[in-house]
Amino acid sequence: MQGNLEPLGIFAGRGILPQMLIRECQKKSRKFVLFLLESETYEIDYSAFSPIKLPYGAIEKFLQAVKENSIKELVFIGAVNKPNFSSLKVDKTGAILLARILANKILGDDAVLRSVIGFFEKQGLKILQINQLLDCVVSKKSTLTKIAASKENLEDIALGVRAIKTFSNFDVGQSLVIAQKQIIAVEALEGTDQMIKRCADLKVDYKHNAVLVKMKKRNQSMKADLPAIGVATIENCYASGIIGIAIQANSTLVLEKEEVIKKANELGLFLMVI
Repeated sequence: MQGNLEPLGIFAGRGILPQMLIRECQKKSRKFVLFLLESETYEIDYSAFSPIKLPYGAIEKFLQAVKENSIKELVFIGAVNKPNFSSLKVDKTGAILLARILANKILGDDAVLRSVIGFFEKQGLKILQINQLLDCVVSKKSTLTKIAASKENLEDIALGVRAIKTFSNFDVGQSLVIAQKQIIAVEALEGTDQMIKRCADLKVDYKHNAVLVKMKKRNQSMKADLPAIGVATIENCYASGIIGIAIQANSTLVLEKEEVIKKANELGLFLMVI
């Protein structure tokens, strides 16, 4: 955990992670400056924290705010929608970053984020990993719930891990759903929760033995967009007939860990760290 009390720049996306980090900063009396994207719809009201709202492409305004607030450390936290790069309005500095992004052969989330992170690091900012600021990563491989995976589940999980590593070559997906050695859903742009909900409509009996496998992509940066699960993930899996979840050690964020484990036990799902 960070012991540094220098001002922290928080570039916030959707979800509860930014709120969790703000509470942690308040607990440690660490000053922070909150940045929000004008194009995002936030579920949480951050107005009490005087956020700086920016459109995509306003890089010079952002860097000026960083300078004025003496920010040396920055974290990207929460989910954001990727813009339409072909119609994006940018300032002069933003045009340099946009050119670097478009130079990627694949415009997947990880490729874009690596370009953004690398750009800001060259501006002198230190980009922190979320797990440096919040205790929400499980490092030990173990089963966290009362129910454990079966031998069949473990075989499916092993196949799912191989598949995600292969998909990583195309910057696709951090998770998939697999049952009886058959991949029945792969996460794309819609995100994990929507992928899980799609499984509810599948008209196949064996989906009730399905397992969610969630892990970071091969060579994915630890500085943004790490895979995450929360109580809603458990509830959505249960509603869709998924009987268990496997997450990657040291790489998957477990939001409100105790509540997640409690909910999984209540609903009879297994949760294991691989």
